Amino acid sequence: MSSAEQELRVQVKAALLTARISQAEIARRLDLSTKHLSHMFTGRAPLTLDWAERILAHCGMRIVIGLQHDTQPR
Repeated sequence: MSSAEQELRVQVKAALLTARISQAEIARRLDLSTKHLSHMFTGRAPLTLDWAERILAHCGMRIVIGLQHDTQPR
């Protein structure tokens, strides 16, 4: 799993906490099993940008993608 994928998971879970919406509630709203949602958050199932956007919409948030210069020498 890439660091970008992990960061997406972290950010989406943080959005749920901020919005005070449980994983069980968001799973119900999205017609997902709680097990599958859990697997998306642990990396056992992919958390696609589409699913992340759907989850974040319920939190009143959206994905914003930006670019920055790489400060690590290669």
